[in-house]
Amino acid sequence: MKHGNPKTYLFFGLLATYAGLMLANPVFPPLARELGLSELEAGLIVSASAFVFAACSPFWGALSERIGRKPVFVIGLVGAGVGMTLFALAGRFGLTGLIAGGTLLAALLVTRVTTGVFMAGAPVSAQAYMADITETADRSAGMALIGAANGLGTLLGPALAALLVTFGLLVPFYAGAAVILLAALALALVMPPSPRRQTLETPPALRPWDGRIWPFLFLGFATVTVIVLLQVTLGFFLIDRFALSAVAAVQMSGVALFVVGIALALVQGVFVTRFKWSPRTLLRAGMPIMALGMAGVVLAPSLAYLIAAFAVMGIAGGLLFPGFTSGASLAVGADEQGAVAGLNAASTGAGAVLGPLIGTALYQTDIAAPYIASTALFAALTLFVWTHPTVRRAVASLASGA
Repeated sequence: MKHGNPKTYLFFGLLATYAGLMLANPVFPPLARELGLSELEAGLIVSASAFVFAACSPFWGALSERIGRKPVFVIGLVGAGVGMTLFALAGRFGLTGLIAGGTLLAALLVTRVTTGVFMAGAPVSAQAYMADITETADRSAGMALIGAANGLGTLLGPALAALLVTFGLLVPFYAGAAVILLAALALALVMPPSPRRQTLETPPALRPWDGRIWPFLFLGFATVTVIVLLQVTLGFFLIDRFALSAVAAVQMSGVALFVVGIALALVQGVFVTRFKWSPRTLLRAGMPIMALGMAGVVLAPSLAYLIAAFAVMGIAGGLLFPGFTSGASLAVGADEQGAVAGLNAASTGAGAVLGPLIGTALYQTDIAAPYIASTALFAALTLFVWTHPTVRRAVASLASGA
Protein backbone atom coordinates (compact mmCIF):
# COMPACT_ATOMS: atom_id res chain seq x y z
CA MET A 1 0.00 0.00 0.00
CA LYS A 2 1.28 3.47 -0.93
CA HIS A 3 1.42 5.76 2.06
CA GLY A 4 1.02 9.54 2.09
CA ASN A 5 2.82 12.15 4.13
CA PRO A 6 3.10 10.87 7.72
CA LYS A 7 2.88 14.45 9.05
CA THR A 8 -0.59 14.66 7.53
CA TYR A 9 -1.68 11.49 9.31
CA LEU A 10 -0.25 12.74 12.58
CA PHE A 11 -2.03 16.07 12.24
CA PHE A 12 -5.46 14.68 11.41
CA GLY A 13 -5.12 11.81 13.87
CA LEU A 14 -4.45 14.21 16.72
CA LEU A 15 -7.08 16.65 15.46
CA ALA A 16 -9.69 13.88 15.68
CA THR A 17 -8.35 12.83 19.08
CA TYR A 18 -8.61 16.26 20.69
CA ALA A 19 -11.89 17.10 18.97
CA GLY A 20 -13.37 13.83 20.23
CA LEU A 21 -12.16 14.50 23.76
CA MET A 22 -13.44 18.09 23.74
CA LEU A 23 -16.82 16.96 22.44
CA ALA A 24 -17.35 15.44 25.87
CA ASN A 25 -15.49 17.74 28.27
CA PRO A 26 -17.76 20.83 28.11
CA VAL A 27 -20.85 18.70 28.69
CA PHE A 28 -19.58 17.02 31.85
CA PRO A 29 -20.51 19.79 34.36
CA PRO A 30 -24.23 19.88 33.43
CA LEU A 31 -24.26 16.08 33.21
CA ALA A 32 -22.80 15.91 36.71
CA ARG A 33 -25.63 18.13 37.97
CA GLU A 34 -28.23 15.91 36.33
CA LEU A 35 -26.62 12.85 37.92
CA GLY A 36 -26.73 14.48 41.35
CA LEU A 37 -22.97 14.71 41.80
CA SER A 38 -21.51 17.40 44.03
CA GLU A 39 -18.94 19.85 42.70
CA LEU A 40 -16.32 18.03 44.78
CA GLU A 41 -17.22 14.66 43.27
CA ALA A 42 -17.16 16.10 39.74
CA GLY A 43 -13.81 17.71 40.44
CA LEU A 44 -12.45 14.42 41.78
CA ILE A 45 -13.37 12.64 38.55
CA VAL A 46 -11.70 15.28 36.36
CA SER A 47 -8.59 15.57 38.54
CA ALA A 48 -8.15 11.80 38.73
CA SER A 49 -8.21 11.57 34.95
CA ALA A 50 -5.66 14.38 34.60
CA PHE A 51 -3.44 12.73 37.21
CA VAL A 52 -3.32 9.32 35.52
CA PHE A 53 -2.73 11.01 32.16
CA ALA A 54 0.40 12.61 33.59
CA ALA A 55 1.47 9.52 35.53
CA CYS A 56 1.10 7.11 32.60
CA SER A 57 2.76 9.25 29.93
CA PRO A 58 6.32 7.97 30.64
CA PHE A 59 5.05 4.38 30.39
CA TRP A 60 3.64 5.01 26.92
CA GLY A 61 6.85 6.74 25.86
CA ALA A 62 8.94 3.74 26.91
CA LEU A 63 6.49 1.33 25.27
CA SER A 64 6.79 3.22 21.98
CA GLU A 65 10.53 2.56 22.08
CA ARG A 66 9.87 -1.19 22.40
CA ILE A 67 6.94 -1.82 20.05
CA GLY A 68 6.93 1.30 17.84
CA ARG A 69 5.14 4.65 17.68
CA LYS A 70 2.19 3.63 15.50
CA PRO A 71 1.04 0.68 17.65
CA VAL A 72 1.08 2.85 20.78
CA PHE A 73 -0.87 5.60 18.98
CA VAL A 74 -3.54 3.15 17.83
CA ILE A 75 -3.74 1.29 21.16
CA GLY A 76 -4.09 4.59 23.01
CA LEU A 77 -6.94 5.75 20.79
CA VAL A 78 -8.80 2.45 20.96
CA GLY A 79 -8.54 2.38 24.76
CA ALA A 80 -9.63 6.01 25.05
CA GLY A 81 -12.59 5.45 22.72
CA VAL A 82 -13.71 2.38 24.66
CA GLY A 83 -13.27 4.22 27.97
CA MET A 84 -15.37 7.14 26.77
CA THR A 85 -18.09 4.77 25.57
CA LEU A 86 -18.18 3.04 28.95
CA PHE A 87 -18.33 6.43 30.67
CA ALA A 88 -21.36 7.36 28.57
CA LEU A 89 -23.02 4.05 29.44
CA ALA A 90 -22.38 4.67 33.14
CA GLY A 91 -23.98 8.08 32.70
CA ARG A 92 -26.96 6.49 30.99
CA PHE A 93 -27.39 4.00 33.84
CA GLY A 94 -27.22 6.91 36.29
CA LEU A 95 -29.82 9.00 34.44
CA THR A 96 -32.22 6.04 34.27
CA GLY A 97 -31.72 5.17 37.94
CA LEU A 98 -30.14 1.77 37.38
CA ILE A 99 -27.15 2.80 39.50
CA ALA A 100 -26.79 5.66 41.96
CA GLY A 101 -24.77 6.97 44.87
CA GLY A 102 -21.37 5.44 45.47
CA THR A 103 -21.81 2.85 42.71
CA LEU A 104 -22.46 5.58 40.15
CA LEU A 105 -19.51 7.65 41.35
CA ALA A 106 -17.22 4.62 41.19
CA ALA A 107 -18.39 3.71 37.68
CA LEU A 108 -17.84 7.24 36.39
CA LEU A 109 -14.46 7.48 38.11
CA VAL A 110 -13.16 4.16 36.79
CA THR A 111 -14.30 4.77 33.21
CA ARG A 112 -12.96 8.35 33.16
CA VAL A 113 -9.63 7.20 34.57
CA THR A 114 -9.50 4.44 31.94
CA THR A 115 -9.96 7.09 29.26
CA GLY A 116 -7.14 9.17 30.75
CA VAL A 117 -4.75 6.22 30.99
CA PHE A 118 -5.09 5.33 27.32
CA MET A 119 -5.45 8.87 26.01
CA ALA A 120 -1.94 9.61 27.27
CA GLY A 121 -0.54 7.28 24.62
CA ALA A 122 -1.69 9.46 21.70
CA PRO A 123 0.28 12.71 22.20
CA VAL A 124 3.34 10.85 23.50
CA SER A 125 3.61 8.54 20.50
CA ALA A 126 2.77 11.38 18.10
CA GLN A 127 5.56 13.56 19.49
CA ALA A 128 8.07 10.70 19.30
CA TYR A 129 6.93 9.85 15.75
CA MET A 130 7.35 13.50 14.72
CA ALA A 131 10.88 13.46 16.16
CA ASP A 132 11.63 10.35 14.09
CA ILE A 133 10.59 11.98 10.80
CA THR A 134 12.00 15.50 11.23
CA GLU A 135 15.55 16.71 10.94
CA THR A 136 17.06 19.05 13.51
CA ALA A 137 16.20 22.23 11.63
CA ASP A 138 12.58 21.12 11.15
CA ARG A 139 11.89 19.89 14.69
CA SER A 140 10.21 23.06 16.00
CA ALA A 141 7.97 23.24 12.93
CA GLY A 142 7.00 19.59 13.36
CA MET A 143 6.09 20.04 17.01
CA ALA A 144 4.16 23.18 16.11
CA LEU A 145 2.04 21.10 13.74
CA ILE A 146 1.15 18.83 16.66
CA GLY A 147 0.23 21.90 18.71
CA ALA A 148 -1.92 23.23 15.89
CA ALA A 149 -3.87 19.96 15.78
CA ASN A 150 -4.43 20.27 19.52
CA GLY A 151 -5.62 23.86 19.19
CA LEU A 152 -8.00 23.18 16.31
CA GLY A 153 -9.42 20.10 18.02
CA THR A 154 -9.99 22.13 21.16
CA LEU A 155 -11.97 24.63 19.09
CA LEU A 156 -13.98 22.17 17.01
CA GLY A 157 -14.96 19.86 19.87
CA PRO A 158 -16.97 22.37 21.93
CA ALA A 159 -18.61 23.78 18.79
CA LEU A 160 -19.83 20.32 17.78
CA ALA A 161 -20.86 19.60 21.37
CA ALA A 162 -23.07 22.70 21.38
CA LEU A 163 -24.94 21.29 18.38
CA LEU A 164 -25.15 17.68 19.52
CA VAL A 165 -26.20 18.38 23.11
CA THR A 166 -29.64 19.39 21.84
CA PHE A 167 -30.22 15.68 21.17
CA GLY A 168 -29.26 14.70 24.73
CA LEU A 169 -26.51 15.21 27.29
CA LEU A 170 -24.85 11.90 26.47
CA VAL A 171 -24.84 12.30 22.67
CA PRO A 172 -21.56 14.29 22.63
CA PHE A 173 -19.88 11.51 24.64
CA TYR A 174 -20.94 8.83 22.16
CA ALA A 175 -19.96 11.09 19.25
CA GLY A 176 -16.55 11.80 20.81
CA ALA A 177 -15.92 8.09 21.30
CA ALA A 178 -16.94 7.39 17.70
CA VAL A 179 -14.59 10.07 16.34
CA ILE A 180 -11.66 8.70 18.35
CA LEU A 181 -12.33 5.08 17.36
CA LEU A 182 -12.69 6.02 13.69
CA ALA A 183 -9.39 7.88 13.89
CA ALA A 184 -7.78 4.74 15.38
CA LEU A 185 -9.13 2.61 12.53
CA ALA A 186 -7.96 5.07 9.87
CA LEU A 187 -4.48 5.33 11.35
CA ALA A 188 -4.18 1.56 11.68
CA LEU A 189 -5.01 1.18 7.99
CA VAL A 190 -3.16 4.02 6.29
CA MET A 191 -0.46 5.53 8.52
CA PRO A 192 3.00 4.11 7.78
CA PRO A 193 5.11 2.80 10.67
CA SER A 194 7.69 5.15 12.05
CA PRO A 195 10.90 5.08 9.97
CA ARG A 196 12.86 4.46 13.15
CA ARG A 197 15.32 1.71 12.32
CA GLN A 198 15.05 -0.36 15.45
CA THR A 199 13.04 -0.86 18.59
CA LEU A 200 14.63 -1.28 21.98
CA GLU A 201 13.91 -4.17 24.30
CA THR A 202 15.23 -2.08 27.19
CA PRO A 203 14.88 1.64 26.44
CA PRO A 204 17.43 3.95 28.07
CA ALA A 205 16.31 5.44 31.38
CA LEU A 206 15.66 9.18 31.16
CA ARG A 207 14.99 11.12 34.35
CA PRO A 208 13.14 14.45 34.55
CA TRP A 209 16.10 16.03 36.36
CA ASP A 210 18.47 15.19 33.51
CA GLY A 211 20.41 18.40 32.89
CA ARG A 212 19.75 18.26 29.16
CA ILE A 213 15.97 18.43 29.48
CA TRP A 214 14.82 19.65 32.90
CA PRO A 215 14.70 23.35 31.89
CA PHE A 216 12.30 22.55 29.04
CA LEU A 217 10.17 20.27 31.24
CA PHE A 218 10.02 23.02 33.86
CA LEU A 219 9.00 25.62 31.28
CA GLY A 220 6.25 23.32 29.99
CA PHE A 221 5.01 22.65 33.50
CA ALA A 222 4.93 26.38 34.35
CA THR A 223 3.19 27.33 31.10
CA VAL A 224 0.43 24.75 31.38
CA THR A 225 -0.08 25.45 35.10
CA VAL A 226 -0.75 29.10 34.33
CA ILE A 227 -3.00 28.39 31.33
CA VAL A 228 -5.16 25.96 33.32
CA LEU A 229 -5.14 28.36 36.28
CA LEU A 230 -6.49 31.01 33.93
CA GLN A 231 -9.23 28.76 32.56
CA VAL A 232 -10.42 27.77 36.02
CA THR A 233 -10.58 31.30 37.48
CA LEU A 234 -11.76 33.22 34.41
CA GLY A 235 -15.48 32.74 35.04
CA PHE A 236 -15.16 33.95 38.63
CA PHE A 237 -13.05 36.92 37.48
CA LEU A 238 -15.63 37.99 34.90
CA ILE A 239 -18.41 37.90 37.48
CA ASP A 240 -16.47 39.72 40.20
CA ARG A 241 -14.56 42.24 38.06
CA PHE A 242 -17.13 43.09 35.38
CA ALA A 243 -20.37 42.24 37.26
CA LEU A 244 -21.55 39.75 34.64
CA SER A 245 -24.31 37.26 35.26
CA ALA A 246 -23.42 33.58 35.42
CA VAL A 247 -24.73 32.98 31.90
CA ALA A 248 -22.95 36.04 30.50
CA ALA A 249 -19.73 34.95 32.22
CA VAL A 250 -19.93 31.52 30.59
CA GLN A 251 -20.52 33.11 27.20
CA MET A 252 -17.67 35.60 27.57
CA SER A 253 -15.35 32.84 28.83
CA GLY A 254 -16.16 30.92 25.69
CA VAL A 255 -15.32 33.92 23.52
CA ALA A 256 -12.03 34.52 25.33
CA LEU A 257 -10.91 30.90 25.15
CA PHE A 258 -11.98 30.71 21.50
CA VAL A 259 -9.72 33.69 20.76
CA VAL A 260 -6.86 31.96 22.57
CA GLY A 261 -7.41 28.79 20.57
CA ILE A 262 -7.48 30.64 17.24
CA ALA A 263 -4.26 32.50 18.07
CA LEU A 264 -2.56 29.30 19.21
CA ALA A 265 -3.52 27.41 16.07
CA LEU A 266 -2.56 30.22 13.69
CA VAL A 267 0.82 30.91 15.27
CA GLN A 268 1.78 27.24 15.41
CA GLY A 269 0.16 26.07 12.20
CA VAL A 270 1.24 28.99 10.02
CA PHE A 271 4.11 31.05 11.38
CA VAL A 272 6.20 28.52 13.32
CA THR A 273 5.85 25.82 10.66
CA ARG A 274 6.75 28.30 7.91
CA PHE A 275 9.69 30.10 9.49
CA LYS A 276 11.03 27.10 11.46
CA TRP A 277 12.18 29.17 14.42
CA SER A 278 14.51 27.46 16.88
CA PRO A 279 13.40 26.50 20.40
CA ARG A 280 15.60 29.28 21.80
CA THR A 281 13.94 31.91 19.61
CA LEU A 282 10.44 30.62 20.39
CA LEU A 283 11.00 30.64 24.14
CA ARG A 284 12.72 34.03 24.22
CA ALA A 285 9.88 35.58 22.23
CA GLY A 286 7.03 33.77 23.95
CA MET A 287 7.87 34.43 27.60
CA PRO A 288 7.71 38.28 27.57
CA ILE A 289 4.63 38.20 25.32
CA MET A 290 2.88 35.94 27.84
CA ALA A 291 3.86 38.29 30.68
CA LEU A 292 2.41 41.19 28.68
CA GLY A 293 -0.85 39.32 28.11
CA MET A 294 -1.20 38.43 31.79
CA ALA A 295 -0.57 42.03 32.79
CA GLY A 296 -3.24 43.05 30.29
CA VAL A 297 -5.81 40.91 32.10
CA VAL A 298 -5.09 42.69 35.38
CA LEU A 299 -5.19 46.16 33.82
CA ALA A 300 -8.03 45.64 31.31
CA PRO A 301 -10.58 48.46 31.76
CA SER A 302 -13.23 46.74 29.62
CA LEU A 303 -14.18 43.38 28.17
CA ALA A 304 -12.78 44.38 24.76
CA TYR A 305 -9.34 44.98 26.29
CA LEU A 306 -9.65 41.69 28.18
CA ILE A 307 -10.28 39.79 24.95
CA ALA A 308 -7.28 41.54 23.38
CA ALA A 309 -5.14 40.41 26.31
CA PHE A 310 -6.28 36.84 25.73
CA ALA A 311 -5.32 37.12 22.07
CA VAL A 312 -1.83 38.18 23.16
CA MET A 313 -1.61 35.16 25.45
CA GLY A 314 -2.73 32.90 22.63
CA ILE A 315 0.11 34.23 20.46
CA ALA A 316 2.54 33.59 23.30
CA GLY A 317 1.27 30.06 23.81
CA GLY A 318 1.68 29.35 20.12
CA LEU A 319 5.37 30.17 20.49
CA LEU A 320 5.99 28.51 23.85
CA PHE A 321 4.47 25.07 23.25
CA PRO A 322 6.63 24.11 20.25
CA GLY A 323 9.54 25.85 21.98
CA PHE A 324 9.76 23.69 25.08
CA THR A 325 8.60 20.53 23.27
CA SER A 326 11.15 20.71 20.47
CA GLY A 327 13.83 21.96 22.87
CA ALA A 328 13.55 18.79 24.94
CA SER A 329 13.37 16.60 21.83
CA LEU A 330 16.49 18.12 20.29
CA ALA A 331 18.42 17.78 23.55
CA VAL A 332 18.36 13.96 23.52
CA GLY A 333 19.33 11.21 21.12
CA ALA A 334 17.22 9.22 18.67
CA ASP A 335 16.87 6.31 21.11
CA GLU A 336 15.45 8.62 23.80
CA GLN A 337 12.64 10.29 21.84
CA GLY A 338 9.91 8.10 23.30
CA ALA A 339 11.15 8.69 26.82
CA VAL A 340 11.41 12.46 26.43
CA ALA A 341 7.95 12.59 24.84
CA GLY A 342 6.57 10.79 27.88
CA LEU A 343 8.28 13.20 30.26
CA ASN A 344 7.04 16.19 28.26
CA ALA A 345 3.47 14.94 28.55
CA ALA A 346 3.93 14.14 32.24
CA SER A 347 5.24 17.62 33.06
CA THR A 348 2.43 19.41 31.24
CA GLY A 349 -0.07 16.96 32.74
CA ALA A 350 1.21 17.80 36.21
CA GLY A 351 0.58 21.45 35.41
CA ALA A 352 -3.01 20.60 34.47
CA VAL A 353 -3.45 18.89 37.85
CA LEU A 354 -1.93 21.67 39.97
CA GLY A 355 -3.22 24.66 38.01
CA PRO A 356 -6.79 24.57 39.40
CA LEU A 357 -5.55 24.17 42.99
CA ILE A 358 -3.06 27.04 42.75
CA GLY A 359 -5.47 29.29 40.85
CA THR A 360 -8.40 28.94 43.21
CA ALA A 361 -6.17 29.31 46.28
CA LEU A 362 -4.71 32.57 44.93
CA TYR A 363 -8.12 33.82 43.85
CA GLN A 364 -9.44 33.48 47.38
CA THR A 365 -6.81 35.97 48.56
CA ASP A 366 -7.60 38.52 45.85
CA ILE A 367 -9.35 38.27 42.48
CA ALA A 368 -6.31 39.70 40.67
CA ALA A 369 -3.77 37.57 42.57
CA PRO A 370 -3.59 34.66 40.05
CA TYR A 371 -2.85 37.04 37.19
CA ILE A 372 -0.40 39.23 39.09
CA ALA A 373 1.50 36.12 40.23
CA SER A 374 1.48 34.75 36.67
CA THR A 375 2.80 38.04 35.29
CA ALA A 376 5.66 37.96 37.78
CA LEU A 377 6.37 34.31 36.97
CA PHE A 378 6.66 34.90 33.24
CA ALA A 379 8.80 37.97 33.80
CA ALA A 380 11.17 35.76 35.79
CA LEU A 381 11.02 33.03 33.14
CA THR A 382 11.94 35.62 30.51
CA LEU A 383 15.19 36.20 32.39
CA PHE A 384 15.61 32.43 32.76
CA VAL A 385 15.36 31.64 29.03
CA TRP A 386 17.84 34.42 28.18
CA THR A 387 20.44 33.33 30.71
CA HIS A 388 20.22 29.56 31.25
CA PRO A 389 22.97 27.79 29.26
CA THR A 390 20.76 24.86 28.22
CA VAL A 391 18.22 27.18 26.62
CA ARG A 392 20.97 29.29 25.04
CA ARG A 393 22.20 26.15 23.27
CA ALA A 394 18.71 25.24 21.98
CA VAL A 395 19.33 26.30 18.39
CA ALA A 396 17.59 24.26 15.70
CA SER A 397 20.02 25.24 12.97
CA LEU A 398 23.60 26.10 13.80
CA ALA A 399 23.98 27.59 10.36
CA SER A 400 21.14 30.05 10.83
CA GLY A 401 21.76 30.80 14.51
CA ALA A 402 18.02 31.37 14.85
